[in-house]
Amino acid sequence: MSTQSSPRKSAEASYSSPGEPSRSDEQTLEPNPDTPDDSEIHLEKEVLPESDPNIDGGYAWVICFCCFLLNFSTWGMNSGFAIYFAYYLNNDTFDGATKIDYSYIGGIAFGVGLSLSPVINYIYGHLGTRWTIIIGNCAQFTGLMLASFSVKLWQLYLTQGLLQSVGLGLITVPNLTILPLYFKKRRLFASSLASAGSGVGGICFNLGMQRVVESKSVFWALRVQSIIGFGMIWIAVSLIKTPRTGSVIKYTSFDMPVFRNPGFWLLAFYVITCMFGYVIVLYTLASFTSSLGYSEYQGSISSAMVQLGSTIGRPTFGSLADRYGALTMATLAYFLCAVFCLAMWIPARNYATVIVFALVEGSMMGSIYGLISPIVAETFGISKMNVSFSMLWVLLGAAGLFSPVIGVKLTTGQGGEVDPTQYRYCSVFAGVSFFFCSLSLFLLRGYITARNLLYDNGELDAVDYTDLKVPLGMSIRSCLKNSKRKV
Repeated sequence: MSTQSSPRKSAEASYSSPGEPSRSDEQTLEPNPDTPDDSEIHLEKEVLPESDPNIDGGYAWVICFCCFLLNFSTWGMNSGFAIYFAYYLNNDTFDGATKIDYSYIGGIAFGVGLSLSPVINYIYGHLGTRWTIIIGNCAQFTGLMLASFSVKLWQLYLTQGLLQSVGLGLITVPNLTILPLYFKKRRLFASSLASAGSGVGGICFNLGMQRVVESKSVFWALRVQSIIGFGMIWIAVSLIKTPRTGSVIKYTSFDMPVFRNPGFWLLAFYVITCMFGYVIVLYTLASFTSSLGYSEYQGSISSAMVQLGSTIGRPTFGSLADRYGALTMATLAYFLCAVFCLAMWIPARNYATVIVFALVEGSMMGSIYGLISPIVAETFGISKMNVSFSMLWVLLGAAGLFSPVIGVKLTTGQGGEVDPTQYRYCSVFAGVSFFFCSLSLFLLRGYITARNLLYDNGELDAVDYTDLKVPLGMSIRSCLKNSKRKV
């Protein structure tokens, strides 16, 4: 490496992809001659070799399919909790349980595993992609299968809540970070296409498990779901592999330069407010449909429509993001989510309106899963993706943990009665959350645009962007500007 590289970067060079050799070439990123030469920033060479036939083609699309299956069998299954939540709430399945208990179980299933991302990232760095996913698959299968035999509430907390969540986290961390290593020019589209797996899974599990609940029981639904997910993930495990790149990727739990970077705090606010709105809509829309006087099955249809919208919307927004930029499209998507929550969900009083709202909202509110990987890579650099995710996912997991509880607390009434006004505060809170989510992305867009204007911004996947300094005033003025690279 260059003699001008910092000791911190030299230390990071000892890390590489799990089981893969590292290289230490680097490329200098020169300041724009039209701006003051405050400092010379040296960034390591792009990690995706242009000559690799598997980049943007070949085996990259197999990896995209693997990530699709992993999203199908994790986030797709997790979104099916809306069916269990509505059933538990309306049928007093466990003695002494309240709607707060069930909302906590849903929050634990969603958030605790992600909150353990620093630990999971450390495990991932030592075991590699395949073994981390295998352990997660076994944990998720065991949690759901044991939940189907639970007879006490505390058992449900530990199985469908905690154990399933740990499995989800172990699968999600490598799933989110491996795909950007295979794509460069089509990264946004590929990420969105892979994340559509959660939408397809949501449709299958919402509708399929509702049928199993009606024909057999809620416990048989848990067994069927665990077996399907277990088998699908094994298909992905058999095909997935880590690319041989020149990346210098950091597999640690915490990184101070990332923590000090303004982009981290904007992204932190983004993931927190996004999860507040996302989880509340995802988990309460089925119950809201029932509050209009419709059946539980019709409620499952409305929940499935959210996933159908996601299946269509994520690849669409990914393709548009390739053309206009990830942050630009994500900012627009969440602003529209806020508008539709406030203008369409609050006055909804019939089934048709709920279905249209579910389709439109679902097509946009899950954009975080398709666009977050490219945004993190653009904000911090390829080598900092893993550690940045592990730090951000702690906050996302915490927000996901408490979002269902917030939704329940904002709901008036006891649940089960016909009264749609009991969800008014939920819809207002979700809409406001999406608005501030969009605002944080808008400011992050200004920060990255200003950084690109200050420094040479050729098409380069730099290893580390965290040392680049950007004036606050220029970041704010650049929110509506464009740079050479799409933002």
